[in-house]
Amino acid sequence: MNFIYFQSITVIIFIITARINAEQRFAETPALYQEVSSGDDVQLRCRVQDKRGQCIWQKDRKPVGMHPDKYEWASGRGSDCTLLIRRASLDFDDGYWECQVTSGDFTRQDALTSLPSRLLVRVKPRKPRLEYGGTILNSALTLREGQEVTISCVSRYGNPPALIKWYIGGDEIEPLREQTNATEVDSPKTSAAHSLLRVRGQRENHGLPIQCITMHPSSIVPASAETRLDVHYSPEVRLETKPQLLVSALEDSASFMSLKCFADGNPSGTIKWFKDSAPIAVTSNIVTLMLNRTQQNGTMTGSELRFEPVKRNDAGLYSCKAVNIIGESTAANYRLDVQYGPRLNSEDPVHNNTIKKFEETTLLGTSLEPFECTDFEANPPAQYRWMHLRGGVTETIENSLQPKDGGKRLRLENVMWSDEGEYRCVAFNVINGVRREMPSEARYLLHVTGPPEIQARPSSGGKGIYESLGWAGEPEHILKSRFCSRPPPRLVAWQWGSSHIRAGESIHPKYEALSLEHIKENEIPTNCYWAKLVIKDLQTEDARIYTLLVESEKGRDSTNIKLIIRDPTEMRVIAAAAAVGLLFLLLLISIAVYSVLRLKSRQYRQEEEEGSIAADAFYSNTPTTDRQKNINLSQNKEYTRKMNSEGGLAVTYDYDQITKQVRAISPEALKVRRAPAVLQPPTIV
Repeated sequence: MNFIYFQSITVIIFIITARINAEQRFAETPALYQEVSSGDDVQLRCRVQDKRGQCIWQKDRKPVGMHPDKYEWASGRGSDCTLLIRRASLDFDDGYWECQVTSGDFTRQDALTSLPSRLLVRVKPRKPRLEYGGTILNSALTLREGQEVTISCVSRYGNPPALIKWYIGGDEIEPLREQTNATEVDSPKTSAAHSLLRVRGQRENHGLPIQCITMHPSSIVPASAETRLDVHYSPEVRLETKPQLLVSALEDSASFMSLKCFADGNPSGTIKWFKDSAPIAVTSNIVTLMLNRTQQNGTMTGSELRFEPVKRNDAGLYSCKAVNIIGESTAANYRLDVQYGPRLNSEDPVHNNTIKKFEETTLLGTSLEPFECTDFEANPPAQYRWMHLRGGVTETIENSLQPKDGGKRLRLENVMWSDEGEYRCVAFNVINGVRREMPSEARYLLHVTGPPEIQARPSSGGKGIYESLGWAGEPEHILKSRFCSRPPPRLVAWQWGSSHIRAGESIHPKYEALSLEHIKENEIPTNCYWAKLVIKDLQTEDARIYTLLVESEKGRDSTNIKLIIRDPTEMRVIAAAAAVGLLFLLLLISIAVYSVLRLKSRQYRQEEEEGSIAADAFYSNTPTTDRQKNINLSQNKEYTRKMNSEGGLAVTYDYDQITKQVRAISPEALKVRRAPAVLQPPTIV
């Protein structure tokens, strides 16, 4: 126990001796760098362990005394030498501070000095400014497209120097080089920050802001200086149509549209219109469009060329250009296509008041292209169809469309007599699904030369023989046949049995060959004729084969016509039999209809009687079985018919059912009871 006590006393004595003999040293020194905003308080930390001397502060190697409300000790403890600086100012407090402690006595030489602590008093710099060419840049920065210049941003009298950043249109831009900071001559404790930016004139940057932004720890809100880019560039043009989407082709005098030319240039350009490279004079159809700045970085001007409506002469290549002090734009082009139906070419010789007539003569059986239609203007290019006018009937010719001329030339293969006559051509095209046609006024006449050809058509089953039907007793019956011949025939004769007769002759009193009848089509004589043989007082013995013979210097042709004679009495018998059969059929139909209607009438009457219940049955005390018997008896009664003397109509009454009612009948039952027959005759109108 005594030993432990002795050890404790020894330790205490050792500690006291060590403290008495220990040297003072810094427990905490001021930070090497500190910042404080101007006007704010700041503490410079300094604590000393085993302090024996006195605390002293120096600024820029000069001692600073304690002054109430300016320089004060932060704590009253002996080991704490922390300095409190109130309302820090740039002029008095910005600099290098040192915490010093004097020696405990002159023999120890244990004085202390801390490392210099840089206290920076923050001073907000002035608003930055932009400079170009040594002058302040207040207005817009004007550049030509492609031009490069260097501008600067200066932020002065700041402590520490401001950090400068560049922005063009909201995008951060790298400076030309790192910013430089220089001490202000008239205020050495502040600095001027200086940054350079290389700017190139680009049309897409026209109108964008250039911003110089300065950031400083004295304020959370950055300061900025701004200008705008004014880039001068030559115009660019583009063309638009109105409506923008043409759903159908433009048709002459029926469609409306306009061309709009927009020019993007700075300064604004003047728009010029051209058609097929020729300038268009300013007319009421050209309207200047007043446009504001339609883009963030460009100025637009516009001009509109209106077609109200579109004319065929408006078709062509349209161009617009714009020019300003910088230069001229390249042209924007639009080809205007105007469709119109066929119209006679003004340069065509037929295009006058006289109607041209073209005639062509060809041999029978040849193939040729005899006619070419007059020239038509059309867009899309015209196609052509040909018509053959024969005897007042217009027949369309199957003329294969030639890829080169669209069927402009008429092509005939293996010419026959039926091809002779007048031809007309029609030009056509299709616009927006509608066919447009224009006939030519020219007349095309085709004459065929060849041996005679009889054009009578054989009857079906006649083995090449034409049949003619006659009736016995006819006063006159005419056999006729059409034939064509050029040159005209020198012989036309009818032959039968051992007899023959020429055209224009007769065998009295039975036969007469009429003179040839020239056939005209559209009032134009053709090379075809009618040959007719009149047989008078037709009898059954006149039935035979008659031969028509036609001969010319180029050849001959013949045909047989079989005359069939029938007795008129045969047709009367057939007609009478047909009439009787028709009457019998109508009778059968009438009987069938009457039977069906009668059957339906009976069914309806039976259903009506079965469903009828006397209304007074609801008021009677008779048992149910009695009522059923009465009903059955009433149903088995026969109805009598009484003729109405006034109307002559039979009206049915159920007298037995009315007179044999022995039980009482209520008035209401009499009102609503359904009568088995109509009590009043119908009114006849």
